[in-house]
Amino acid sequence: MARDYERKTAHAEAMIKVAMIRLIAARLAGEEIEPHGPIETEAARCLADDLKNE
Repeated sequence: MARDYERKTAHAEAMIKVAMIRLIAARLAGEEIEPHGPIETEAARCLADDLKNE
């Protein structure tokens, strides 16, 4: 992430979790979506890393 707009770590983590929920819900629905913005891009990267490690 280029900039951190959240003042607390918990806020940044919450934003990433919300973005991951959106991405996972789209995948479960069979939709292929592109992440929008740095938070969803980071969430998509984290999700891809988690899927590789399983």
